[in-house]
Amino acid sequence: MKIEAKNTKRQHRSSRLPILLFSMAGIGAAVAGSLFLSTQGWSETTRPSFLEAEDRQLDQALHEKQDAAEIVVFYPQEPQAVQATARQQAGLLMSALSTAYAEWPAASQEDPKPILIKADYHTEALAQNTMSVVYLIQKKVGDHIEEEHWGYMLDQQTGELIGAEQAFDQTGLERISALFRDAMKNQEATRSLAYTLPFIQASAPTAENFSRFYSEGDQLTFLFDLPVPTETLKENGEAEREEETSHDEVNIDAESKLDKSKQETSEQESIHLDPESPLQWSLDRAQLGSHFLLKPAEDSGNLFIPPRTVDPDRPMVALTFDDGPHPKNTPRILEALRASDGACTFFMVGTNVELYPDVVKAVAESGSEIASHTYSHPNLTKLSNDRLNYQLNRVSELVSELTGRQIQVKTLRPPYGAVSEQVKEASALPLILWSMDTLDWKTRDAQKTISHVLENVEDGDIILMHDIHAESADAAAAIIPQLTAMGYQLVTVQELMEAKGLEMLPGQKIFSGHPASQ
Repeated sequence: MKIEAKNTKRQHRSSRLPILLFSMAGIGAAVAGSLFLSTQGWSETTRPSFLEAEDRQLDQALHEKQDAAEIVVFYPQEPQAVQATARQQAGLLMSALSTAYAEWPAASQEDPKPILIKADYHTEALAQNTMSVVYLIQKKVGDHIEEEHWGYMLDQQTGELIGAEQAFDQTGLERISALFRDAMKNQEATRSLAYTLPFIQASAPTAENFSRFYSEGDQLTFLFDLPVPTETLKENGEAEREEETSHDEVNIDAESKLDKSKQETSEQESIHLDPESPLQWSLDRAQLGSHFLLKPAEDSGNLFIPPRTVDPDRPMVALTFDDGPHPKNTPRILEALRASDGACTFFMVGTNVELYPDVVKAVAESGSEIASHTYSHPNLTKLSNDRLNYQLNRVSELVSELTGRQIQVKTLRPPYGAVSEQVKEASALPLILWSMDTLDWKTRDAQKTISHVLENVEDGDIILMHDIHAESADAAAAIIPQLTAMGYQLVTVQELMEAKGLEMLPGQKIFSGHPASQ
C-alpha cells in the first residue's frame, strides 16, 4: 500500500455540516463491525465520484487503495501555517481507518465487498486566531452510507494544536467535568465505568484531562482515552442505548493511533465497551458561557448548579461540615470533592453566610448542599419562641436571597445537637444529627480524624466535621480521595436519604442513612 497526495477541484462550501454522532467502534478498529454491509464487486472503470472532495479548490488529500477498499482523507492547506499539522492529523486519521479496515471480517474474504471511505472536512473560525477542523467521515457500501465526525483545534498563526489550557478557564473545566461525569452515570453502557476510581481521576477538572476537543456550531466535542476495567466489561457487555438521548450524550468508541471518536444518536446502535476504547462526548457550549475563551457566550447571570446522579446500589456516606463557610478551608474541601466526583453538606452559620457570600455561591456551584446551622449558633433549647424562630429561619432567607432563589435550604443541624420538643415543633426542616462524630473540633489533629473515619466508616453514615478548622480541612483533603478509593460515593444528606428511600419530615431527628436508625 502507498499513501500519496493528490489535488482535486472544488468550490467554496457555504453551508455548515450538521453534527451526526455515532457510536461505532471508533474511527479505528470497531468501524468494521458497525459499517460493513454486503454488496457485489466493482469495476476499476467505474471509479465513483463519492471520493471526490466537495465545494473547495486545490484540496490536499491522502489516498490509499486496498483490495476491497479505497480511502481518501482531505486536509486543509490554508492558511499556510497550518499545513504541516493538518497533514499530520490527516495521517493519523488515515492510519486509523486503514488499520480498522485490515481488521474487518470482509478483508479476509475471497471476494471482499467494496468499501469507500471519505474523510472530508470543513473549518470554523473562532476567536484569538483559532480554527476548528471538523471531519465528516463517510463509509459507503453500495448505496448505503454511514457517517461520523472527528476533529481538532488549530492556531492559525502558528499551526499548533489548541489545548484546553488555551480554551477554558478553571470554572469552565469544572463545569465540563461535572457535566461529563453525570452524563456517564446516566447511560447504561457507561454507568459502571463512571463510578470507578480511574475514571474519576481521568475526568477531574484539569486541562490535561480535557485537552482534545473541537467545536462545531453550538457544540463542543471532547475525546478521551479512558481505561475500562475488566469488571466493567463483564458487567456491561454490549449494553443497549437508552431510547431517549440527552443533550450531553456520551458514547464509547474504539480506535487505533488517533484522537478517535464518537458519539451516537441512533436508537438502533449499541455501545461497545472495550479495554482500549476511548470516549467521545458533546455538550452545548452555551453551558460554559464566557468560560469557553475561544468563542465566549453571554453568561446568564444564574448560578450554574451541576447535575448529580447517585447510584442507590453502591455504598455512600455523607460528609458534613459545621460552622462555616470559611474563606480558606471551605474552598480547599470543595477542591478535594471536585477531584473525587463528590459532594457534601455544609451546615452554615448565618453570620458567616453574610461575611462570605462568594464562598456560599461556590458551594452551590460545586453541587454540594447548603444547609442551616442557625443564624448565630445558640443552644436552641434555651430560646424563647421569637428568638427560636429567627434562628431557625434566617439562614434559609439569606441563602434564598443570595442565590436568586435558586437554592432553598432543606435541612438544619441544631448547634451542639441540642433538641427539645419545642425545637422539633417549631422547625420547618428535618433536624440532621450524625452517626459518626470525628471530634475534630476537640483533637484539632488531622491524622486522628483521618484514622477515625477510615477505620469506622459504614455505608449510610452521616459524618460530623467542621470546616472552620484548618486541621479539619487537612483531614478532609486526605479522607475524600481515600473514601472514593474504598468505593464510597460522597453524597449530600438529601442525596443519601433519597437513595436509601428514607423520608425526612419537619422536626424529625435524622442520625444516618441506616434504615434501622430512623
